[in-house]
Amino acid sequence: MEKEERLKLYDEAIDRWGVVAQTDMAFEECGELIAALAKDKRGRVSKEELLTELADVTIMCEQLAYILGFDEYEKELDKKLIRLRDEKLHLNDGNNNQ
Repeated sequence: MEKEERLKLYDEAIDRWGVVAQTDMAFEECGELIAALAKDKRGRVSKEELLTELADVTIMCEQLAYILGFDEYEKELDKKLIRLRDEKLHLNDGNNNQ
């Protein structure tokens, strides 16, 4: 699904259920992912279950980003990705003893 289509869907979901309900749902979905990751450490969850929970959390995080301002979110995401890239490059250049 393209970005614009997702944003329209998020707008409809927020209009239907409200910001508070969608925020509460984000809590719930994050908890389910945490539980699935804990089960995975013990080998008690399938890859499919992990991917399902990850997709649920991603959807809810994107809805939160939509609520807070998707453009600002994307700018912050880009800053974090650039930082990750730059730190990775720094770690690989031999100048870091970690």
